[in-house]
Amino acid sequence: MNKLKKSKKALIIALVLIPIVLGSLLYVKNGKVKNATNLIIGRTIDFVKGKLRTGSTNAEKEEKKISLSDYYLSLKNSEAADKLYIVKMNDKGLFNDLIRLMNRKSADKTSEVLKLIRNIELKKDFLSSTYDEIQEEKQIEIKREIETLESIDTLAGIRKVERMANEYGDYMEIFPYVIDRMEDEKASELLFYMDNNIKKEIMSELEIKKRNNLERIILQKEIKYDKLKNLARSYDSKPTDEVIKEIGNKEVYSIEELSYIYMNLSVEKAAEILSRIKEDELVEEIFVYLEREEELRKSNDSKTAEINEAVKFLREYNSKIDELVEVYERMSASNVAKITEKMLENTEKVTSLEIDSMPIYEISDSTIVVDVLRKMKKTSLSKIINNMNTKKASQLTQMLASP
Repeated sequence: MNKLKKSKKALIIALVLIPIVLGSLLYVKNGKVKNATNLIIGRTIDFVKGKLRTGSTNAEKEEKKISLSDYYLSLKNSEAADKLYIVKMNDKGLFNDLIRLMNRKSADKTSEVLKLIRNIELKKDFLSSTYDEIQEEKQIEIKREIETLESIDTLAGIRKVERMANEYGDYMEIFPYVIDRMEDEKASELLFYMDNNIKKEIMSELEIKKRNNLERIILQKEIKYDKLKNLARSYDSKPTDEVIKEIGNKEVYSIEELSYIYMNLSVEKAAEILSRIKEDELVEEIFVYLEREEELRKSNDSKTAEINEAVKFLREYNSKIDELVEVYERMSASNVAKITEKMLENTEKVTSLEIDSMPIYEISDSTIVVDVLRKMKKTSLSKIINNMNTKKASQLTQMLASP
């Protein structure tokens, strides 16, 4: 009976120690085996724990623990520390028992192994705390960026994003998280003016609900701007006196909508309207938003500058026309009639405004005199026409009637 028990005990010890000894040899020689061995050790510990829990007397359990403690003492300190750290993570009770037994046989070595285990724990704790600290800093950075972008103008926001992307290579990695937590309206405004490839990349990183909301708002903006573009085309063909009632103030459209309409008008039409708006502050505001719209859309055209140049030309011209109106009003009708007949004959260009070598406005004597007479009092104009010969009077009437 005793022989049977001893044989059973020897078999169990052999089953435990032989794989461990073979594994330790490979563990020292091969790095890949080392990683695999650590996994196997963990499983072996479960096996040992199972054996210690079932089918063994207390004496047998203690004998197995002694065998394991001897094995760990036979290893290099660093190897023993690695394996015992795994044991500690899985079963602190078993770990304490093994350390107790190791300490009895070699207190010095056990002390060194325990120091190495503490170092491993410190490294693990430091890694974890460092990771948590970095994640916390990242969240603070994202929150700060959201607050900044939501508090500034869209153009300033686009500029900031572009600058940060150029200066910090990893900025575009966190930007999707910024967009994901921003208010939908502000986030969609930024994305609306961004490069399509960048926009698609950011959208792909967002949660489905957020992405769908932003895509819906951006689509609404695109539809709105298409309508404004079509409105601009219709205004281009209407008389200036009619158009100025709708886009010469902020009663019908917002300043952003007005700027987009003017951006899509012809230079001549935009300048004609703006030159006749008496509120200088409104004109300046429209120009500010025109420049903003050009920059947001990264337009290579300089339409704002062209419109501004045309407005200056018309204002100067209209100012001189107003001065001539005052002069002609003080003159006799017969004298003005003679001047008019003579100027109507001269259709050669006396001055003009050209943009990109293309004439925008061409001014001749005939256009000057017609523009002066248009602004004169009706009673004065009728007297002048009465003093002109029939042919010239007819010609003048036709010119005054044309838009």
